[in-house]
Formats: sequence, structure tokens, C-alpha cells
Amino acid sequence: MSTINTSDEEMMALEASYMMLTNKLVDENFSPMACAAIMTKLAMMLYKSTLNPEEYNVMVDTISDSRDLVREFSDYANTGRLN
Repeated sequence: MSTINTSDEEMMALEASYMMLTNKLVDENFSPMACAAIMTKLAMMLYKSTLNPEEYNVMVDTISDSRDLVREFSDYANTGRLN
């Protein structure tokens, strides 16, 4: 499977950027659910465009299997990291 060649620091900066964008959109009265739906759609499109079919299915299964590991935004304030 493809690997992420991005440092932890770069990942944290990217995560913070997405968090700021999402907060900005919610502040502009976009629904948090609409924001989540669009981010999920775009993520799945990126996976589908980048991975081969087998890797894509493994990724989708991994995401589904990790559903209980996802934390709430309120946890972000305590750790400074979403997951």
C-alpha cells in the first residue's frame, strides 16, 4: 500500500489547517454535517484516484474498522491532535 511521506510536524500543520478551514466555514453558517460530508467525499475521491482497487478497498475497510477510535472535537482541546 502507498505510504505517507510526510513528517509528523507537516501532518500536524495540515491537520491544523483543515481544522481552521472547517471552523471558518461553520462560523459562516455552513452546517458541520455538510462540511464533514464534503471532506469525506473528497477524501474518498483522493483515495480512489491514488490507490489501486485492492488498496482502495483495504483503506475503506480500515476506515470502517476504526470507527470506534475516532474521538470528538472536544478531545482536541485536551490533546492538540484530533486522532
